[in-house]
Amino acid sequence: MLFSLYPTDPPEVRDAVVAAARDHSREHALFTSLHIPEATRLSAFLDELRALHAREGLTFCADISPLTLQRLGLDLDDIGQLHEAGVRWVRIDFGFDTDQIARIAARGGFRVALNASTVTDADLDALAGIDLVGWHNYYPRPETGLTVEFVHAQNALFEARGLDVFVFLPGERTFRAPLHLGLPMLEEHRHRNAYVTYLHLAHAFPTAQRVFAEGVPHPQHLAWIEHFERTGEMTVPLTGLSPSAAPLLEQSWTVRIEQTGLSERLEGTRGLTPPPAWVNADTRERGSVQMDLDAYGRYAGEVHLMLRNAPLDPRQARIADIAAPYRGLVDRLRLTRQVRFLATN
Repeated sequence: MLFSLYPTDPPEVRDAVVAAARDHSREHALFTSLHIPEATRLSAFLDELRALHAREGLTFCADISPLTLQRLGLDLDDIGQLHEAGVRWVRIDFGFDTDQIARIAARGGFRVALNASTVTDADLDALAGIDLVGWHNYYPRPETGLTVEFVHAQNALFEARGLDVFVFLPGERTFRAPLHLGLPMLEEHRHRNAYVTYLHLAHAFPTAQRVFAEGVPHPQHLAWIEHFERTGEMTVPLTGLSPSAAPLLEQSWTVRIEQTGLSERLEGTRGLTPPPAWVNADTRERGSVQMDLDAYGRYAGEVHLMLRNAPLDPRQARIADIAAPYRGLVDRLRLTRQVRFLATN
């Protein structure tokens, strides 16, 4: 996973992002922008990047435009000076034609990231032979973010050529100026927590690399994301646990391979001790954890995570719930089919 650093970030945000990149990113790379209109200290910020590169070994993918070169006093022939500040990739959003992009790649020795949210087949054909990646956009203004279907279509342009793609997810603790309303790529991610959003991207675009567009997530979410990246195991927080749910916390579990569309069943749970009485709500609600009672005979103890609301069944009891902020995880349980449960308030 990657993080992002901006010239408009306050010092405490920069420190947190640098620490996250140092401690939680295998790539030791950061995305940054050198053409934010609100950035008034661009040369000073470049000096800060140079210091971070020297001290921390961090490298950068820098969003650039003709305005960047103008403000830094550079032209296309000496753009390679950005290397001294640790810039190894440049992201081209607008303002350069294909000949200029080829010149930037050749003069600077940069890998070139194109705006995957706006690029066309013709653009990629014109830039054949350059070391390219696709790097999507983010959308500060509400109601301007992308759909999953559109991103799939754009990714296909790069995947057909064997090129990598990077996708953004918004922050959840600090939000970048000037709107401070988040930087989602997908509109449906706006205002969601980073953990649920991260797993959605992993599910929807499994081959894409994921980048935090701003700040850092809550420490708990970062730990869960890192656990997922390291082990392929998804963390599912539970609330309202009955004593019969206690064994769920003692080990990891595998989601059964069969799909019913109603619930996801856990392998190896048959034979757990069901509660002595039937407990449920008005329905078997989506996100609830249900256990088969003794009335189901040899199926007693099997655990079901409900994918949708269903009528009550007196042979099943509700033993826990996926915690409300994470209820959407029921749609991601097949991401790796490996889950661990944690109790939460």
